[in-house]
Order: sequence, then structure tokens, then C-alpha cells
Amino acid sequence: MAKSISKLLAISIMLLIAFSLVAAETSPKEVKNDNKIDERDVLAEYRGGQILRKDVQNKISKLPPNMQGRFQTMEGQLQVLEIMATEEVFFHKAKELGLENTAELQERIERLQKRYYLQEYYKRNVSDMVIITDEDLQEYYHENLKAFYVNPNITIHYIQAASEAEALKAISELNQGASFAEVSDKYNQNTYAKGLKGVIKNIRLNSNIPGLGNDAALEKAIEESTVDAERVYGPIQTNTGWHLFRTVDWIEGRQKQFLEIKPEAEQRVRPSKERELLEALKERLMERYGVVIHDDVLQQIDLSGKKKSDTDLESVVISSDNQDLIYKVEDIMDVFGRLSPQEQIFYIKGGGPVQLVDQELSQKLLYLEAVNEHYEKYFDDNEEYVQQKRNLILRRAFELLVIDSIQITDEEIADYFEKNKESFANPAQRSIQVLFFDKKKTADKAWKKFAKALKKKNEKTMGKLISKYSLKPQKSLYENQYDNGVVTGIAPDADFSKRIWDNPVGYLSPVFTVNNGEIVFFRTISEKEKTYKHFNEVQPRIYGTLKQEKEKERQDQVTEELYVEYDMQKYPERIRLNLTADELFEHANNASRNRNYKDALIFFDQIEKNFPNGSDDYKAAFMKAFLVAEEMKDKDLALQLFDSFLNKYPEGDLHESARFMIQSLEGNLEGFEDFE
Repeated sequence: MAKSISKLLAISIMLLIAFSLVAAETSPKEVKNDNKIDERDVLAEYRGGQILRKDVQNKISKLPPNMQGRFQTMEGQLQVLEIMATEEVFFHKAKELGLENTAELQERIERLQKRYYLQEYYKRNVSDMVIITDEDLQEYYHENLKAFYVNPNITIHYIQAASEAEALKAISELNQGASFAEVSDKYNQNTYAKGLKGVIKNIRLNSNIPGLGNDAALEKAIEESTVDAERVYGPIQTNTGWHLFRTVDWIEGRQKQFLEIKPEAEQRVRPSKERELLEALKERLMERYGVVIHDDVLQQIDLSGKKKSDTDLESVVISSDNQDLIYKVEDIMDVFGRLSPQEQIFYIKGGGPVQLVDQELSQKLLYLEAVNEHYEKYFDDNEEYVQQKRNLILRRAFELLVIDSIQITDEEIADYFEKNKESFANPAQRSIQVLFFDKKKTADKAWKKFAKALKKKNEKTMGKLISKYSLKPQKSLYENQYDNGVVTGIAPDADFSKRIWDNPVGYLSPVFTVNNGEIVFFRTISEKEKTYKHFNEVQPRIYGTLKQEKEKERQDQVTEELYVEYDMQKYPERIRLNLTADELFEHANNASRNRNYKDALIFFDQIEKNFPNGSDDYKAAFMKAFLVAEEMKDKDLALQLFDSFLNKYPEGDLHESARFMIQSLEGNLEGFEDFE
């Protein structure tokens, strides 16, 4: 334990040193280079156009913010340039082939345009017309006070015991002065609470206790308790088990004031105001176009198809002076048939044909009015619309030049199956029974008795021994154990896994310690042998794999052909790093916090490569090795990186930390006193 604490302290010191060094450099020493950047620099040119530096930067700016940093690196910009070059030659080929004028693509573009017609018309005639007064908000606030009430915030010390007897033992030890954390470690059956040393925070009396879920009886007991760090409530039995707790903190609930919730109230009121405006607009347009809904026909439509219907498909559901607004039953069923299965279920279980017709009619009315009033003027030059239209053209070009030329035969699928049969196997799996202890002496005592019972095949006695000695009597059976270095339900532990698989079924292990510190022994109960999936079961998966491989191969081939056809010339040597060392460090730290360790390594590599000034690269090299050791848990690579760090750089502030890390990774901490 002392060594673990010492190691943790040392690592904390190292991080403070590393980050203080990063922060201390207010004027980073960048390498002098030929990094003059102009947004008009040509990064690629071809017959018919160019790709400028500003085009690449614009493309990167459209990515989600958490991805932009990665593509601002040298490698990232090169990837974007390659994608843009490929898009350009495919797009120009599509124009030459006249794909935009084909019926298939025209239909796709019309669907896109319809979406933008509706979007722009709704915005200008509904969303932008909404007026919400303070009186509206005040009225909503007073009618929905409960929605703006902040529930109490309660913290308890909590134990879920295995039985009433165990709960009473726990209470007795607490009354004798034992710490709650120790008693929780010993008796708590709730893994969530046990992992937090029995402390459960943020209980809001909202029918959801963190770590337990909905337990009305227990929540009622908590609600009726008072803050007292010494008083133990329990044992309390509910439908989730036996409980005991102390209430240690209670922040009273409160009613939010109007000014506090005004922006939220506006967000809640707006949808209803929009619905009112839309309904009024719809009524005006129905009158203008002479629209009549024939309810007698509408009520006869069965979307589910379960009922026998006498409704004629030619019967008119909606009549109008405008031919585009006349709908027969057949048309309504066609609209329904084009919906996704999820949308179909929504209408079947919801408002049925009435809701479907209302939705279809509303959209058609707004669309016709938008077309009549030439609303394309609002989106024809819209950057988002132009890009989406371009994407449709690119997709059709890709289908025509790549996908449509691919064929996959039954023979290829069968051949792939035979060559990769092992990858379609269900691996062997075993079931084990594990007993857990906090002391080796107790474990050894239990093992001797368990071994005798096992020899006699006395399952009843073994069950009693588990109940008497194991710390987890209710959780002793662990199924689905695979030969992969991970013990399912317990911990990643190569040695434990090896013991399971290197010995026959019926094997009883000696007492040993798991990677997570638990003292155990186990027996292997059963094994399911490896089986192979049937060819018919995996045929679709194989088809998908082969299709993907052939698509990639064909795309590369077509891309190279188009590069030649359009004389595509790329200038990767003109790519320049746009980020400072400080910005790269910030991106690396953000990536690490989000557990995107590979991205963090890329940023550290960029610092080493582009800022070899003995300061930024020095810190980046250490942080990279530290990340690999502490977060990615790759011992061999971490040792290699720390060795490289010590050999590459002259003695510096982080050298001693690197030596300590090497000692720690090699399991030799005797030199820690020298480090301190």
C-alpha cells in the first residue's frame, strides 16, 4: 500500500512539473522555417480548377469542433486535400456525363429542394412571426410551477446488506466506531455504492436513487430522515433488499423565480405558438386552394392492413381546385408506404390516417405556396444547400463509376468462407465458480474444506462454504469465460485466464490474488466447445465484406484514372502547420481528457516534428511516453519511449521523472527515496 501511495504521489508531482513547464513558456521558441502562409496558395490544380489553402481551411471549419484540431495537423490537412482532390475529379466527371440532368438524380434533387422550400417558408411565415410577450411567459410560469421547482439534494452514507443479520452486524460495527467506508467495503452488496465507499450523492426525491433506481419505500425513509452523521436508519427491508443509511447532508429544495427561468419558459412556449400560427396558415391556404377533406372516406382507411376494408382505392380523400392537392386513398397509402418502418409504427399507434393526412396536406400546402412565391431565391445560393446538392451528384457519380461495376459471385463468397472459417467460429467458453476473500488465511482455511467437498462431489456442502466464507456469496458463478486474457465479470487478468484454460474442467485452483487485489480461488464447472456458424448465417456478412473490399479497390482505380484524365497535380509540400505549440498542447490535453489517446499522440508527434527547439519537443516527448504508460497501459511501448526520451535530450527537469517511470514500469521502486 505504501508503495502504491508513493507511486501515486510521484506521478502527481511529475504531472505538475510537466504542465508547469508548458505554462511557464509564455513565448514558445518556434523553429525558424519557411512557413509563410497565404490563403490563396495553390495546393492542387487540375483541368478545370484549383484547390487553394483557403478551400482546405474552409472544409476543416465545417467539421465538428472536437475534430478540427486533428485535421489542422500536417497529416490532417493532407488527408483533407486528398479528399477534396478526389471529390473534384468525380464532380467534374459527373458534369461531363450530364448526370445532373438524368431522371434519377433530378428526383433526388427535387426531394432536397422540397425540404428547403418547406424550411424557408416555415421560417419566414411561422417561426419568424412568433411573438411571445412577458404576459405569455408569466402565465406559463404560474401554470407550471412544479416544472420549475428544484428538488432537495441529499447525500447519504448507504449500505445494501445481504440479509437482516448482515445489516445488524454492519450497524453494530458502525455504533462501535468503525468508519463507514470500512463497513461498506465489508458488507455492501451494491457495487455502485461500494465503489464510492458507501457515499451516495444527488438524491433528489424524484423516484430515482443513484445506483438503486426506483425504490419508493427507501426513498420515503430518506425523505423522513434528518441530517445526523451518527444516527443509522435501518435495517429497512424493501423490494430491492435490506438497507441501512445515514443522512449526512441535505440542501433544501426551492422554487425558481420567474426571471431565472424566463429563457427556458420561452423555449417551452414557442412550440405551442408556432402550432397556432401554422394551424391558422393552413386554414387560410385550404380556403385559397378550395381544399376539402372527406372524413367519411378518411375514417375507412386502415394503415395496418389488419382489417378488411371495403374502401375503394380510387375514392377521393382530399379534393381541391388544385390538381396537386387531390388525394385518393391510393395516394395516401403510397405516401404511407414510402415511410420508414419506425414512422409507419408511429402513425399506426398514434393518430392513424387522420394524422398522416394532416401532416401530408400541411407540407403540400406550404410547399406549393413556397414554389408559387419563388422561395428558391432564399436557398439557391445557400452554402449548405449547394453542398448537399453537390453531395447528391457525387454520390450518383460514385454509384455509376464504382458501385455499379462491382459483381460478387456465389463462388467468391464460398471461397472466402472456406479461407476464413476460423473467423466465423463461436469460441469455446467455460463457466467457473469463484470465492472471494479479504485475508489469505481465511481463504486457505476455506480452500481445504472446499477441496474435500469437491472430491466427494458434495454440491450442498460447497454451497454452504460459499455462503459462510465468500465475500460475494450471491455472486459466485461466472459464465462466458473466453481464452482471451479477460475474466468476464471480474477483471482483465491474463494469469487468471490462463489458469482457467490451462487446466481441465473440474480443476480447483490454489488461492491467489487477482490483478484488482481480490484474494480468490475457483473451480472450473463446465465447457462449451468451439462451434462454427453455418454458411447461410454468415453469407450476408461475407457479401458485405467483399463488396467493401471491391469498392475500395475500384474507387482507387477510378480515382487514379480520373487524376490522369483531368491532369490533377497536388502539392503536398506546400502544406503548412497552422497551429502553435501551445495550441497543439491544448488539443492534446483535450483529447486525453476525452480519452481520445490516439489523437493526443498525434498532437504530441506534431509538436516534436514541428517545434524541435529543446523545450516544446522535450515536454511533448515526455508527455507522450507518460500517456502511453498511465492511460494506454502499453508497458513495452512506454519503456521504449522513455528510453528514447532519455537518449535524445540532454539532462532536463523531466529526466528524473522519466527514470522513475522506467523503474515503476519495470516493477522496481527501490529508488523512490532518491527521487523524493
